[in-house]
Amino acid sequence: MNENPYFDFVQNFFISYGCSVVEKSNSFLKIQLTSEMDEEIMNRPFYWHYMKKMKRAGEPMQLTFTHTDRSEEKGIYLHAGTPKLHTLYKTAITKGKTSRLYESIDQPVENRALTPWLVVNILLHFRGKQAKDERISIGLNLIHGTMLKGMMERIWDIDFHSTVSDYTFPMTPVIGISSAYKRIEQYVENHLSTLDDQWAKDSLHQMDEERELLNSFYESEDIGLDYFTKEQEQIDKRYLPRVQVEVVNGGLFYISQLTSQNLLQNKKAVH
Repeated sequence: MNENPYFDFVQNFFISYGCSVVEKSNSFLKIQLTSEMDEEIMNRPFYWHYMKKMKRAGEPMQLTFTHTDRSEEKGIYLHAGTPKLHTLYKTAITKGKTSRLYESIDQPVENRALTPWLVVNILLHFRGKQAKDERISIGLNLIHGTMLKGMMERIWDIDFHSTVSDYTFPMTPVIGISSAYKRIEQYVENHLSTLDDQWAKDSLHQMDEERELLNSFYESEDIGLDYFTKEQEQIDKRYLPRVQVEVVNGGLFYISQLTSQNLLQNKKAVH
């Protein structure tokens, strides 16, 4: 498994939409796009307009992602701020905000029940003097309420289908989706409250310094009121610390009780 936390998401994203993995190693991932995905994310509207007008198939591009920004490693350096990664996030949101999937069970042994999990994928956008993003994936068991962090990473290797396997049945949730979502919201709020707020203090300090400098120019009549007002707004926009919580997507995942037990045993639950 690649140590870069975004490689799995990128690979699964493209495979989900019919693209193929041309080459893969611990340091890079090469993807062959479909015509539809090329048109969706590669920003070549004139090329595809011409191909369609000429009634030609066109040639979809390939994308190579790397785990490093070293110049000898040709490709897109995959990290939290990669523009192409955020394009994939937006595409995933557009194409599938919610889903309902069932674990594929070939031959159920004793317990044929599928446990419902609410899975929500969230992006935390920290903005101020510096900008950064944090991805959180939470799964909440709708039978007994246990919550797991990093849920998508835990279930990537599980085979899910959009229909229920023969001889299995989805259990009726004990916890309502609305109530479960509020619990996840509360977890995110608690998580934010435990983070180091030095970044916010640095942003406020920088904002105060910029405001003092601007005030000195205004008081010395070097700038007019209109310019002063506009610059003050820009300073606030650049440096005022804030956190935006964005729900990327989510859904109901029905997982066998055996697999659910393994998920709970492998890693500690969120408290």
